[in-house]
This record gives sequence, structure tokens and C-alpha cells, in this order.
Amino acid sequence: MTSNIYDRRRVNGPARSVEPVYIDAIEPMAFPEGLRNDGRSLDQLRPIYIKTGLLAAQQTFSSTAPSGSAYYEQGKIRVSCAIYGPRQGRKSNPRIGSFDCDFQYAPFSCSWKKRSHIRGADEKETAQILEQAIAPAIRLEAYPKACIDAYVTVIESDGKFATISAAINCISAALADAGIELYDTVAACSMSSDSSRWVADCSQLEEDASSCSQLVAYMPSADEITYLLQNGKSTLDRTEQAVQACTNSCTRVYAVISRYLQSSMEQPGI
Repeated sequence: MTSNIYDRRRVNGPARSVEPVYIDAIEPMAFPEGLRNDGRSLDQLRPIYIKTGLLAAQQTFSSTAPSGSAYYEQGKIRVSCAIYGPRQGRKSNPRIGSFDCDFQYAPFSCSWKKRSHIRGADEKETAQILEQAIAPAIRLEAYPKACIDAYVTVIESDGKFATISAAINCISAALADAGIELYDTVAACSMSSDSSRWVADCSQLEEDASSCSQLVAYMPSADEITYLLQNGKSTLDRTEQAVQACTNSCTRVYAVISRYLQSSMEQPGI
């Protein structure tokens, strides 16, 4: 007498196998005919989408509803921000308020690095970058003994420097939605370079293939740079070229944010 004996712990393979599809390797920083792999020119930014007030609308009857919120999308990058305050500060200063930022990647947001629900050292460093980039634009002297908190979550990332730039732009829109008094709206943009040219708003593949990356946070109306970050080696002349190119791109981002905020005031339902 024979019995059908099999191992239940073994995962059986499919009845037939299919040969995998191999994609030809593409050089990220090679630009045939002056165009990138996604069809953009070297100084062209990815399409931007902004929506304010989403989190407040979700928590209308909650005591924990934020003062303002924003959702920012730029290509594959997706960032959300919630603003709480002005409220009682943890470190009370009778003359000036404070601005604090909490930054975190969603566990599924990065294809280039495994993320945890626990904040890592790079996330804490990015939070400090955001605080230093945004704080000069806020009239903190108008909020003595108060604290303004920004909670930023990256839903999807495509380029580390580009994601930080998107987070700065998202915070700016959320602060305006919260009615916080500002000197100007901060706009940010990033650039990456190979050995010869600078490329705006790079994807993660392009940043990985570059030798130098730069981020600029800029207040166009005040004509002031609030933050400058560079990673990699570059000559002084090329760094100045990148700063000028970044400020020009920041002006374009600023125009998009300002146009949206103006239209949202004229039509509160959007």
C-alpha cells in the first residue's frame, strides 16, 4: 500500500517558469540630445501639485486638529506636513517664539534605503536642516512664549536632496495655511552635477551617479538665502553657478506656491 507523502513545509514552485525580463542599463547622467531619461531638459523641474487643509478637513471635530496642513507632490516625491501652534512653548522665551520640526520617512517611502518606524540619525539631521531653513522666514517675535511645531512625513522619496527641498516647500505652504505671520515664503530647489554640468531636481538615480549635490532655500521677495547645503567637491566658480541656477529655480517654485495660495484664498473650497 502506497501513500502520497509530501512535505507541507515546502513551498512548491509554479507549474511552469517564465524567463525574467532584463532591462538595459541606462546611464543616469548621460543626456543624449540634452534630454534626461524622463524627457526633461537639464534645468526643468518635475510637475508640482499642492493642496492645503487636507489634514484639518479630516479632523474637523477633533481637539488635535492641526492649525494648518499641506500636501506637496513633485514628480514621484510625496510629502505631507501638519502645523500645530502657536501654542505653549516647552522652552518659554518672553521675547521670541520658537520653531521646531519633526521629520520622518514612511517605512515604505524609500527604494534606496530600508526605513523603520523609529526615527534615524539622518532624519533628525534633516529636521535640523528644515528648522534652520524655515525659521528665518517666520516672525517669531510676534509669538513670545509660544512654539510652532511642524510634523513632516515623506510618503514617497525620489532623491534625498530633492526630497528635502520638497519638504521645505511643503512646510512653507502649511505655514501659510495655518495663518502664521511670515516675512516671505521659502522656496527650495536642489541641483546635482557630474564633471561638467549642473542638473536641476534630480531623481535618486541621478543623485547617486553625480559627484556633487547642492540645495538652496531662498526667499525671492526678500532676495535672501536662508540655507545652503552642498555634498561633494566642486570649484568655487561651479558652486557659484549652482547657487545662481538654484535661486532661479526657487523663484519658479515660489511662483507656483504663491499662485496656489492666492487662488485658495479667492476660492476657499479648493
